[in-house]
Amino acid sequence: MKRWLVLLSIPLLILDCSNKKKGLLLLPFLGLGDGSSTETKAAAANTGDGTFTVVGLETTDPTQITTPTETTGGSSGDQTSTTPGTEVTAPTAPVASTPAPTTVNNETTVVVVDQTNDGNFNFETNITVPVTVVVENESGPVANAPVTVTETTTTGEPNVVGTGTTDSNGSVTIPISVPPTVTAVEVSIIGVNPTTGEVVEITGSAPVQQPSTGSGSEGTVVVAPVVNVDTTNFQPVNGCVQAVDSDCDGIANAYDEFPEDPSLATTARSGRYTIAFEDMYPSAGDADLNDHSTIFSTEMDKTPTNKVKVIRGTYTHVAKGAGYNHELRLSLDVPTNATVQVSYVDGNGNPWNGCAAASKYTANVVGDCTGGTLNAAQLKRGVLILPSSDKTLFGSKNAPKAGSNFTINDFVRGVTAQVTITFEEPVDLNETKNLVGGHLNYFLAINQKTDGVFRQIYRPGYYKDSKGKDSFIDKNGFPWAIIVPGVFNHPTEGDDIRKPSTSGYIFFNSWMHSNGVAHKDWYLHVDQIPAPNRPSYVVRVSDFYADNGFSAYLLKAVRKNAFEVSASLIVVGAALGFLMKKRLEKQQAA
Repeated sequence: MKRWLVLLSIPLLILDCSNKKKGLLLLPFLGLGDGSSTETKAAAANTGDGTFTVVGLETTDPTQITTPTETTGGSSGDQTSTTPGTEVTAPTAPVASTPAPTTVNNETTVVVVDQTNDGNFNFETNITVPVTVVVENESGPVANAPVTVTETTTTGEPNVVGTGTTDSNGSVTIPISVPPTVTAVEVSIIGVNPTTGEVVEITGSAPVQQPSTGSGSEGTVVVAPVVNVDTTNFQPVNGCVQAVDSDCDGIANAYDEFPEDPSLATTARSGRYTIAFEDMYPSAGDADLNDHSTIFSTEMDKTPTNKVKVIRGTYTHVAKGAGYNHELRLSLDVPTNATVQVSYVDGNGNPWNGCAAASKYTANVVGDCTGGTLNAAQLKRGVLILPSSDKTLFGSKNAPKAGSNFTINDFVRGVTAQVTITFEEPVDLNETKNLVGGHLNYFLAINQKTDGVFRQIYRPGYYKDSKGKDSFIDKNGFPWAIIVPGVFNHPTEGDDIRKPSTSGYIFFNSWMHSNGVAHKDWYLHVDQIPAPNRPSYVVRVSDFYADNGFSAYLLKAVRKNAFEVSASLIVVGAALGFLMKKRLEKQQAA
């Protein structure tokens, strides 16, 4: 499907740019897609205001039609009025209910969620919140209705962040974790109209952030939505309608990335993030958070019950503003074995074979550099993501002094690791501490020892000391590791991110001291201190880091699908020739 969308985009872009009345030439293409009707498209698009709508999936199954319940004179409720002494004869065959549309009303309430972790703020940059959906029809709670929660901000396409099924009370609570740029999520409930047999989808949106209120307030507050959906002529699918759910796993094909595999359902995509470390633990050092910085993104293949079967990750080393050397690892505390596959490329995309020669700072770990089968203890000890940083950035640092003339020609793109971890049995990563703030347990191992053991640095939220305090937040509330959405423009060498006078991030302190309530988007506001001849205090990695986005995908599609693209371009050329000919004829006639 993605391939054809890309192919279609070529004539759309060319035609649109060639027409003075933009949009007119796009009209013939608007009907192309997944076969949904115009009404369906309009309803599906109207999800931003929190109003839930009914979308027909254009699939009818006669077995889903229910028969009316016959009543007798002694029962309560609606009764047939008869003359005394008249015999009432029941119908000899069941008669289907009169066809009627599915209707829906909703009421969404929200509760403000304490993201400060009861005062133990752990520098989450994701929003972690439960989404509750309650479904009822004319008869009461609707049980066994599949619910899917998605967001489109991260990748531009529906990204499934949670699934669930309503219980006997018609309720399901789905915990989700999304970037702070996501203010609302979309909710989908699949069911059937029992009078027509049509499979329908109830869609709408629910807020996960709202503007904060009160004097002196700023930013947003995180809210947990409770969506009460009141329906008529709506009930769960009776059995499995394969036209909607091919593998009958309870996840509709529209959201099932494995529609022929009942053991897998969705792929959760993180989008791009950066993990950055300060390596002077247990001292805060210069607090520039550039000692080791890696841009990464992950995907997780999940079962219908939200357990994870496969983790795929891509990790690119972009900074080493330190004298120490380090390796990046991932600890997984799970009760099963896993097969690990790993490969490396250099900054130009060529295979890199330097991992084996790099020093290792975590002892007795199987699979370093080569992958293989790791048992539970080995997974917990840590899967090697990037080996020693003196190798992976080729001797560079990408961490100049403030005011240095650091350009794209000075920037070195480090080694990229591509890692796939396949569990023998699906695992619930929410158990133990595999996830904090929606992120996996990455840690940095350093070539410096304490009591004869190489030091390790973790993100906040994973370890507490004997007094119950987070071991990896210092006495002033500063962490040694942080995960930032997108490509993080890290501070220049020696410039404390907490000091507005020597930091491009003037809102970092506000975010930190408010326990994450104010300025959740602090990382987007750079170099906003008005001062003449002010040097740059950040390294603009986002300007230097080549993005493999839609254009790269388009080029790959062209190479992979040369015949289809060529045919598409021929059609485009013919269309443009026809249009130019018509224009010329009009000009000559005038």
